[in-house]
Amino acid sequence: MISAMRSKLGPKVIGGVIAVVAFVFIFYGIFVPGSSSSKGPGVAGEVNGETITYSEFSRALNQRVEFFKSMMGGKVSEAQLEQFRIGESVFKELTQRKVLGQVARKQGFYPSEEQIRDQIVKMDVFQKDGRFDRVTYKNVLSANRLTPVRFEELIGQDIMEQNFKVFLGQLAVVVEDEVTRELKSAKDRHKVKYVYLDNESARKLLPKDLKPEDQSKRLNEKVAEIGKLVLPLLSSGADAKVNAALKDAKVVVKISDWLSAQSNVIPGVGSVRSVQEDLYSMKKGDPAKSFSLMGGTLFAVSVAHEDFDPKRVSEKDRSAAFSKIQNEKQGDIVKRFVDDFMKDARVSSNSEMIKSGKGGGMPLTFGD
Repeated sequence: MISAMRSKLGPKVIGGVIAVVAFVFIFYGIFVPGSSSSKGPGVAGEVNGETITYSEFSRALNQRVEFFKSMMGGKVSEAQLEQFRIGESVFKELTQRKVLGQVARKQGFYPSEEQIRDQIVKMDVFQKDGRFDRVTYKNVLSANRLTPVRFEELIGQDIMEQNFKVFLGQLAVVVEDEVTRELKSAKDRHKVKYVYLDNESARKLLPKDLKPEDQSKRLNEKVAEIGKLVLPLLSSGADAKVNAALKDAKVVVKISDWLSAQSNVIPGVGSVRSVQEDLYSMKKGDPAKSFSLMGGTLFAVSVAHEDFDPKRVSEKDRSAAFSKIQNEKQGDIVKRFVDDFMKDARVSSNSEMIKSGKGGGMPLTFGD
């Protein structure tokens, strides 16, 4: 793969592909206060004989945990971390980085020491009185558990990222038809008036003494009964009557925001992707319909629809659509490179450390 691409696009550009794919996995959060990792004995694993240290693994794991905390309101339990297999995911990304870095060095694409040095001295975090300060440089690295050698390796990979972007810009070709389809997907918009009856609310309408084995059948019958009552009222605009009919279920008629193929979540309902083709095919004036979702039933009628109009598309919209498509194609290319380079990699892991996130001199186990 590499030799074929080199002949087409040149060695400097290919260098970015090999090494910087790896870089994007890990170079985040280095200069964030409190990002220092704890030390521990032993190693997390080896990739083709190159060690993944506990410090590397722990730093990456801590950053990933902080990310999950930010996504989950600041709290994450040990059970959740185990459920999401955070340690395994982090280790996999580290192995991919190691393999791709090894390929980059073998192919001779690593930047020169002068290029790395020039990049570092320009970084604001190492400046004092407007100039690069070596003492500040060492102190910042020390505070973040990084040696100059290790940091310079990361910067070398950062430089190659720029080549990577140039390369992907050539590979990820976007044609006008793709941009038009993307814009149409975003600009075909719909508004619906709806009532969402979740399964739990519907069960509250069933008899209290109902046997468990009869609940599913009676629930379906109850929803069908409600549909026969609600759908004609919703179609005719008798919202007050709908609300009165569903008072015991504590649900009311609402109107959605603009929906498109790219924004298909209704607050309080969730994703309507599974029914969006039928939902969006409704036009204003069509009768209301019912849609079965995973958690309940949606009764909806179209109240507004806007078709994609090419004349109303701004250059900003077109540029955003182009970038979205290009980024998606770039992501596919990255995955292809990662998969290709990992095929022949020999990886061993300290499974207990990866699972627990704690250091220790456990033996390494080779994977398949």
